Amino acid sequence: MSLSEQEKETVIQFDESTNLATVYTASWTVARTLKKAGFQPIRRKDGAWWFQIPVHAMSIAGEKQTTTIC
Repeated sequence: MSLSEQEKETVIQFDESTNLATVYTASWTVARTLKKAGFQPIRRKDGAWWFQIPVHAMSIAGEKQTTTIC
């Protein structure tokens, strides 16, 4: 069964109590990008991946600005 584009979601969850973010994705593209960056999934099930990455390794790119989360 193939997922629709809307179902290929990515969720990033982090709080200020830890330096790790949990990334859940059902997108092959996002999972492949994280793997190429050197991160290994901590869990994989039915076409979904969970990664834990350092918060400082994340950045959010907008149209006019890129923000690095520290």
